[in-house]
Amino acid sequence: MNGALVLEGAYNFRDLGGLRTRDGHQLRSGRVFRSDTLQALTAADVNHLRAVVGLRGVVDLRLGEEVLSEGRGPLCEVTEVRYANTPLDMAATNGVAPEDVMRRLYLGCLSPEASLVTAIEQLSEMAEHPVVFHCAAGKDRTGVLAAVVLRMLNVADEYIVGDYMKSAEAMPRMIERFRTWPRYRDHMEQAPPQAYAVEPDPLIEVLNSLDRDYGGVHQWATSHGMRSEKIERLARLWVE
Repeated sequence: MNGALVLEGAYNFRDLGGLRTRDGHQLRSGRVFRSDTLQALTAADVNHLRAVVGLRGVVDLRLGEEVLSEGRGPLCEVTEVRYANTPLDMAATNGVAPEDVMRRLYLGCLSPEASLVTAIEQLSEMAEHPVVFHCAAGKDRTGVLAAVVLRMLNVADEYIVGDYMKSAEAMPRMIERFRTWPRYRDHMEQAPPQAYAVEPDPLIEVLNSLDRDYGGVHQWATSHGMRSEKIERLARLWVE
């Protein structure tokens, strides 16, 4: 129930199952997972995800150039696992004060120019079987997508934020790993320290913005062209 899945090559992989909804239901276990990058999965990891988890779908939020430079990892060789790269390009932050960078990045994901709705639609199409969505650290792009989807499924905000904060447990290992991968090492040298911290305020601002600026998550989704049946499909398959 909403716990980490121990893998050798992914440090922030966890099941969203067990999170409680406002009306007394909960998300089914073993159906939807969130993760950091899957590029370093071991053969044992892949075997576990195939045979035990039954994973059949991956939604990769990394930018196209990230995927090309870092690779998809060994799951790309598993024919029964469907893969979709849906880049979530966060807002530009040139000239933004360091303390406001993360808030700007997170809120930018709600804009029509971002591909957040496309990512949710991909999850809906894959929801018949276990699916995972991920970015690099599994914190920011993955965190915003998780928050919006969980809101759609009527999960209480306290559980949404609590799930987000679980990434703090994995960040030290991921930072150590990123220091050995040139692309992310270079980013760490340029980014403000908040970029590699796990703090609740930017995510809470996303949840507040859905209500304040859009009238709720369903209004946000429909205003961005998402059909209601996509949301209903997620609820039907993921909530018990």
